[in-house]
Amino acid sequence: MPELIKGSRCRLDEYINPSESFRVELKIDDSAIYDFSCFGVDADNKLSDDRYMIFYNQPSSPEQAITYDDGAFDIDLSKLPFSINKLVFTASIDGQGTMGEIASHTVTISQNNNIALSMNLSGRDFSNERAIISIEIYFYQKDTSWRVRAVASGFNGGLSELLKFFGGEEIIDAPDDQPVQDGQDDKNSHKEPVNVPVVQENIPDIPVVKKRVELSKNEKVKLEKITSGSNIIINLNWKHAVSASGLFSLRKIDKAKSIDLDIGCLYELKNGKRGSIQALGSKFGSLNEAPYIELDRDDRTGDAPEGENLRINTAKISQIKRILVYTFIYEGINNWREADGVVTIKSPGSHDVIIRLDDYDTSEIMCALAMLENINNETFSIEKIIRFYNGHVAMDNAFNWGLKWTPVKKYDETRTLNVSNV
Repeated sequence: MPELIKGSRCRLDEYINPSESFRVELKIDDSAIYDFSCFGVDADNKLSDDRYMIFYNQPSSPEQAITYDDGAFDIDLSKLPFSINKLVFTASIDGQGTMGEIASHTVTISQNNNIALSMNLSGRDFSNERAIISIEIYFYQKDTSWRVRAVASGFNGGLSELLKFFGGEEIIDAPDDQPVQDGQDDKNSHKEPVNVPVVQENIPDIPVVKKRVELSKNEKVKLEKITSGSNIIINLNWKHAVSASGLFSLRKIDKAKSIDLDIGCLYELKNGKRGSIQALGSKFGSLNEAPYIELDRDDRTGDAPEGENLRINTAKISQIKRILVYTFIYEGINNWREADGVVTIKSPGSHDVIIRLDDYDTSEIMCALAMLENINNETFSIEKIIRFYNGHVAMDNAFNWGLKWTPVKKYDETRTLNVSNV
């Protein structure tokens, strides 16, 4: 069987079919305890989405493109979002010792239970490293192929240094006085906590451990009490280019096509007034007058670095009951996966709240993103929704907003969509 040598690279499709699922398995022969992880990183080699750090405590990515069990990672590259450019497979020591002391380290890539590639190392290949990158599987833009690189080098600082390399961080002040439940397996209770998202059962305050909080579907958090005069900013950004069809279609860009996403919201004030804000119909709202919500631009390409922004006047929170934030595909093919939309909510005193459009299997043109609800006239709760509809009327009906909608054109184009006439 072909063997990877430290520092070597090869095309993955010379050994397996990358369009079908395959397995990457890591093993270390040593008396110490080792943790194996897979980092799904972006084009800047950063872990820009915590959900793509796959390991024992987070064993799968949202769309099941990567799943983990006891040192083995099952990979389906066709399910990866466009933003993930590389998969990095790592090993780190949990406790004392270094990689220079191991008996052996093996990595295998297999498909249909047949080993196609392997890498075999020993302690002589290392020295004082306590965490290493074993191999990388990355997308090579020049020939639109997936490739494998045998890295086999690492970090003397262990897990902390490894996480920092990819833009993550350890949670160093997590509570250590939580008892283990009766019957709970505590074999991993000594492991160092890492920065991964945790689904909350209630409506927690935004934790101070992270610089941002990324919500799962139907997860709800509460913003810190707002005391400053700054606005809440709800930003939408996306990739405007879409890909062509065919093998590795997620990576072949068709420059002739683009996707135009619009952000908007339905609002309800405490006095009962309801309406919508969106570029379609030139309903940009107002910060200083009701509804105290304003849309600042209509980015037709997604190229503007600041994207599109809804702003909420925090001095008028007591006047606002609830806000449903949504987006819709005004122009381009109905491909939410390739749009790769991200909503960031910035509020004074709170960490950024991230909402990704990570539910792709639909041809509907409209997506309800998040619901903001007034809490004691001091702040808002935010709930990630991600539900798709065939237009404004269907979404309105689903949330019982009760607006009247009228067809309208944007710019001088012939396509029409609905806009509220309230």
